[in-house]
Amino acid sequence: MRKHWDGADLIKMMISNEKAVASLYRRLAADSKIGGKFLEHLALDEDRHHDMYSQLLKKLEGTPELTVEISEEHEQYLKLLIERNMLKDTVHLMDEAKKITNKDDLFDLAERIERDSVLFVQELISLYPKLQPDEFKAVLREEKDHLRQVLNHRMESQLATLRL
Repeated sequence: MRKHWDGADLIKMMISNEKAVASLYRRLAADSKIGGKFLEHLALDEDRHHDMYSQLLKKLEGTPELTVEISEEHEQYLKLLIERNMLKDTVHLMDEAKKITNKDDLFDLAERIERDSVLFVQELISLYPKLQPDEFKAVLREEKDHLRQVLNHRMESQLATLRL
């Protein structure tokens, strides 16, 4: 059975996520031993994504453009993505960040965040292919690039540890 689904909650989640990730990256960047300029650069991108999603929601919330027809299974999947999103509990996320004392832990957390970000943007593009195709594709490229950078930094960090 097909259902009409309003994507406002997905976009609201993405707005919240971008804000939380930018704050997290800034908090971690303040510790120059584990963060630094790399994380501040990522935070700036997250700020821009936050603004783009916020403007989109402001423009489209309550309009038929955010309503799509999907299967019940897809609706259940989307609800799970939104409800079980690792960034939903920002207090827990910041508590987890406080415990980070080395780059391996930092890169593990950042990798999980960026993988989820790629997944969410891909879902948004799938649901709304005509909504803002160029902007969404640009964000997807950036999120994939963030993941690539995190993985590269993680590998470099691990190789440096092995050299010692």
